[in-house]
Amino acid sequence: MGFWQKSMIAVACSKPLRTLGEAIGRKTGLAAQFVSANDGIGHVSRANALAAQGIRISSFYLGEYVEDITQVRETVDQLGFVMPSLDMSGLDVHVSIDPSQLGYMQGEAVLTKHVDEIANKIRNIAAQANSSQTIRLMIDMEDFDMVDDTLALHHRLATAGVPVAQTLQARLHRTESDLNDMIARGAMVRLVKGAMAPPASVSFTDRDQIDDNYLKLAGMMLSDAAKQSGFFPVFGSHHRDLVLRIAKLADQNGWARDQFEFEMLYGVNQPLQRELVAAGYRLRLYAPFGKDWWAYAWRRVGENPRNLSLLMKSGLNR
Repeated sequence: MGFWQKSMIAVACSKPLRTLGEAIGRKTGLAAQFVSANDGIGHVSRANALAAQGIRISSFYLGEYVEDITQVRETVDQLGFVMPSLDMSGLDVHVSIDPSQLGYMQGEAVLTKHVDEIANKIRNIAAQANSSQTIRLMIDMEDFDMVDDTLALHHRLATAGVPVAQTLQARLHRTESDLNDMIARGAMVRLVKGAMAPPASVSFTDRDQIDDNYLKLAGMMLSDAAKQSGFFPVFGSHHRDLVLRIAKLADQNGWARDQFEFEMLYGVNQPLQRELVAAGYRLRLYAPFGKDWWAYAWRRVGENPRNLSLLMKSGLNR
């Protein structure tokens, strides 16, 4: 992890800076720019409002790298409230989880217990869902040394019949192999560029190289083999040129616009969001809710320094 990433994590974890930042965020509206709501009730309300605009969401309860077991339990309870509430509204029940927020730091048994509680609820909802709903437990990808454990979690849940999906990072050398396996499984994969750059020995470090590999992997995701297997591609990007190139490739390869989707962070690049929806593409927003917005926002800056100017500009423009 580089100096920039370490510095931003330090900012995210600093209690004095968090107190100050949250006070500023409340006054400027900065928190509301990137977080859908403070609680589950507000989150479901916002999800309904977005659905009226043709936008789907992936629900994420704020909190990463959780060391306090009471916070793990809080995450499970909050998602346990939101999932049936979304379902009762006829919306997608698409939940994103980080292994590190559900017990990874405390050990495999703790992680298994809490993930399975969420997974069982989402499987039960899927059994009763209507055909217009997407019911999915999306597993986020975190640090490089967690990749094997995270993929093993996905495979275990899929084998158990849970409607599960997996995030893969284009910056990693290994992702081409991992993606081939996921395509063969007929899985759902969200492709992102990747956060918190690992060593050059295992990842692409140049921005152009990462973009090139993203496009290469996107081509695999939109191949005939992927379509035949029942694979469902999800492209996580805010880069307009990249998104439009993928959209063109999907059209050329005969993919209908409801056979894949684009995903973006809540509050980021809204003009592109509107453009995609107007063109008939499926758009999903990664929509966090909860009060721990400070750490979330600054981790996004750690992933990509360009998010700093976006963070500041968005707050000033509200």
